[in-house]
Amino acid sequence: EFFYSFKNKIIETEQIVSKYAQEIKKFNQYIVENKLDIEYEEKFLLLLGYSYRLENISQRVFFTFQEAVQTIDLDRLMKNEKNLKENCIGYILVLSVIIDEFQTNNFDAELKNKALEIYEKIEESKAKENKKYHMYQY
Repeated sequence: EFFYSFKNKIIETEQIVSKYAQEIKKFNQYIVENKLDIEYEEKFLLLLGYSYRLENISQRVFFTFQEAVQTIDLDRLMKNEKNLKENCIGYILVLSVIIDEFQTNNFDAELKNKALEIYEKIEESKAKENKKYHMYQY
């Protein structure tokens, strides 16, 4: 419901950090306490790796938040409860990390490398899959 409440709204980075960081942190704490961060670690790392395509931390917060809202909306429209849960958890974990980075200017290089590795593996596998289909087009 948190992400869905922002449907059709544009929330700037400063607003996300100043108004919603605490709420995101509460959700993050609940996720960690219930060990859902372990269960959904791969999704978290994939989304975090994807967020690192943007160098500017302010843009990373803004666009990741907007992507979360759009993805959650799509999952709801498609009535895909499994993806909805997975994306909600993944995006909360990612936003918590990048909001911390935004507020403190500190980041975990090891976590970043791990996230980029997962993201690159997934992208490579997608590229291989797409290449198969390109062969059939000729």
